Amino acid sequence: MQIEDVLNTNKIIGVIGNSGSGKSSLINKIKPSKKIGIINSDVVKCDNVKDQIEYYVREYNYRLKELQDRENEIITMLEINNELLDKSVYSISESELYKVMIASIMLYNPDNLIFDEVLFSLDYKSKTKILKLLMKLKKFFNKTIIIICPNIDDIYEFIDDIMIIDEGKILLSGNKYEIYSDNYDLIKEKNIRIPTIVEFINKMKEEGIKLDNVDNINELIKTVYREMR
Repeated sequence: MQIEDVLNTNKIIGVIGNSGSGKSSLINKIKPSKKIGIINSDVVKCDNVKDQIEYYVREYNYRLKELQDRENEIITMLEINNELLDKSVYSISESELYKVMIASIMLYNPDNLIFDEVLFSLDYKSKTKILKLLMKLKKFFNKTIIIICPNIDDIYEFIDDIMIIDEGKILLSGNKYEIYSDNYDLIKEKNIRIPTIVEFINKMKEEGIKLDNVDNINELIKTVYREMR
């Protein structure tokens, strides 16, 4: 399997692996285009914030006037302060810069969005808001979203599939529930971080208590309650 095989699948895919495993190197094999937007430090092309947000629209020859409403919606949605638009991208905070980088790609609306470890410098509120937005983009606009992340717990609730990278290669890829259920011992052996919620469900299984696969703590509480009744 190649990383390109998960493009245009209308899923949210989390790409994980230990530090130095080659996650970003695999993604670097994919070239940005009108259909593929990659959000990383290479996105920054302009000094001015507003110019940066509009850079890729101009680069791909879209008519900016026709996109003005979308630009305003994205700026509002990402909570980019209008006072920042005339500032240098190098004078704003790291958190604000990441929002500007995301806006640059979202404005030209590619079918595939790839986040190369850029969500995780955002505060919890901003990060969660964007992840919920990505779920809507997948559901209502058939986007495929790939998220490279250092901490699986940050994204487990929001993803459909998982891709685990080890020594520069794809070790496992597929439905997140099946991957962790069928390969738990292998992943543990490789010292690759397992979601806390999956660890808990597995420990319960070892105690003879079978719990449903769930995405978040609220669903876990409900399934534990049902099992204990």
